[in-house]
Amino acid sequence: MTLLAGHDIAVVDTETTGFSPSDGTVIVEVAVVRLVDARVREELSWSSLVDIGRPIPPDATAVHGITTAMLAGAPKRAEVARRLREACGDRPLAFHNAPFDLPFLAAMLRRAGLPPLWNPVVDTLGLARGLFGPGSNSLGALAARLGLPRETAHRALGDALTTARLFLALAGRWEAERGVRSLAELAALSQDAVRVTGRR
Repeated sequence: MTLLAGHDIAVVDTETTGFSPSDGTVIVEVAVVRLVDARVREELSWSSLVDIGRPIPPDATAVHGITTAMLAGAPKRAEVARRLREACGDRPLAFHNAPFDLPFLAAMLRRAGLPPLWNPVVDTLGLARGLFGPGSNSLGALAARLGLPRETAHRALGDALTTARLFLALAGRWEAERGVRSLAELAALSQDAVRVTGRR
């Protein structure tokens, strides 16, 4: 795949206590999976639970299965933020539904006094909508549609791995079917599609 040749991309996913950091909800788990030269490099990937210093709401645990007890002994938010910032560096970032994850990451980095992420962003949700239209474009539905390997859903590392594989599949189609030739163009197209169709 010439489109991604030579690129080192950080695929990021979060699990949280709710839907918006403006409501006081926070990240409880984060993962970064590296895509290097169009290959998933699991040995370079990283994930961590986060000690948030308070109980996880039961409705959040019902989604991702992370309990308050599981956070005992996990790194504090400032340490996780530092490791996250290092893992992302200045690499292009990929998310599935970036408008959800990015505000949480910004809040975590800001609270830790770390520089924000100004990295280029590719959104696999936008790539999927651009190819398939506005139907069911959840991560799980797309993984099933494209026959991707099953990972642990609604956990940061599992979803980041699925997003990385989804990104490879969708980028290949955008290159072959739509003539996209650069990562910058792919990023712009993905974000345009999310803006046009709205968050799901």
